[in-house]
Amino acid sequence: MFTNSRQINASRQTQVAFLFLLLLLLLGTLAFAQVGTTLHVQTDSSIQAAIDHAPAGSTIELSQGTWQEDLRIDKSLVIRGTGVGETIITGKADGYPVIWIAPPGLQTVSVTISGVTISAANSDCADASQGKCADGILAQGRATIVVNDASFTDNYAGIWLRSSASATIDRTTLLDNTYGIVIAEQAQAKVNNCTISSSTKDGMIIADSARVKLSGNSIIGNKRMGISVDVPPCYKTTRSFSGLIIGGNNTIPGPSTDQGNRGAFCPPALSLLSSRDGGFYPTEATKRMLSRLPTLPPMEGNADAPVTIIEFTDFTCPYCNKFVTETLPKIEAAYIDTGKVRLYFLPFPVHGVTAYRAAEAGFCAQEQGVFWRFERLLFTQYHIRRTSAVTPAGLTAIAVSAGADRGQFLKSLLSGKYAAAVKESVALGRNLGVGGTPTFFINGREIPGAAPYKAFEQIIEADLAQK
Repeated sequence: MFTNSRQINASRQTQVAFLFLLLLLLLGTLAFAQVGTTLHVQTDSSIQAAIDHAPAGSTIELSQGTWQEDLRIDKSLVIRGTGVGETIITGKADGYPVIWIAPPGLQTVSVTISGVTISAANSDCADASQGKCADGILAQGRATIVVNDASFTDNYAGIWLRSSASATIDRTTLLDNTYGIVIAEQAQAKVNNCTISSSTKDGMIIADSARVKLSGNSIIGNKRMGISVDVPPCYKTTRSFSGLIIGGNNTIPGPSTDQGNRGAFCPPALSLLSSRDGGFYPTEATKRMLSRLPTLPPMEGNADAPVTIIEFTDFTCPYCNKFVTETLPKIEAAYIDTGKVRLYFLPFPVHGVTAYRAAEAGFCAQEQGVFWRFERLLFTQYHIRRTSAVTPAGLTAIAVSAGADRGQFLKSLLSGKYAAAVKESVALGRNLGVGGTPTFFINGREIPGAAPYKAFEQIIEADLAQK
């Protein structure tokens, strides 16, 4: 069978045309996929339908207007409105959350919500025993949510976090809800620069093992407490609290001031959240935090002392030297030596490699039971000799003077066996908001810098008076 040149050319033209069409289809598919990552929803369309059809990781942009829907989210998404009071989502079914974020199984999802007003328009609970109430947002499971520039009004809880959910909430207003924010079970939250006002009960409830950071918030005019922990005597409950609350610089007034809450804090120890320097609650969290470190830090004093001081310090810091030489001896004489205070030394090196090496050397000295003698000598020698004091040879000489075995100390230092202990100590400090050295926490209340003895005395005496 013979094929002429016209047939061959026609066949080639057909193949080229087919490949060209295929390329167009592929490009069209890619272009559609790119456009499909951002969905624009108008008020005549369903937000839930957009959520259901959107690929994970999509952005749903809502126009100005009002929707009445109950939204269920089980994938990673961004939902963005045009602004508070402009894009409004109200609940449809009484007693259920307006937005319910619940990842399936052990799956983790990330959801960001901004520029919207959310209102259930009721404060009912369909099943209070199961935590199904008319919340603005209910996040559970391994949901990670970010909420910013939003508003929540007329809900049971503006935002409820439970199980292992985590949230970052910024620049958001929670107004006229039964509760502003509820954080329970193993949930975690960072709440910054928000206003929580006019709740018919508490502005914020924290329970169980929740971990919370609060900064720059205004919690005002709530009908019961500004912030409360779900423990006796704050509530009639058998629950205990094993979580951690960190914060400061929040406005949480009591009943005697304008726009005050009926009560500011429960328990009263939470008052540190409204101080400029802040701190952490409860004091008992100190043991839990320190027990998680790979190496327990040096401790001076009676292990059962009623007042605990945590010191974050740097051997190369001049203000730390000032504390050790001027203030610490007075604290030791009045409180540590008398069994009233225990002091933990946690390294927080901020001056480079040599500071890290000195911090590791502290643990090497502790290994041989000579830490406190080593600490005094190193601060003194660094003040005189500077960097030559924190070379391996310099540190070893100081350790030997403190009573350490030279060979054992040098081997321990050069091995880097305590590098992880130093890094974890720094991580703990940063988690507590430490920004420089020295920084102290007295029963959770922060004192930044080389404060005078009187500042320590005032807090210690106040805490002892409550024991």
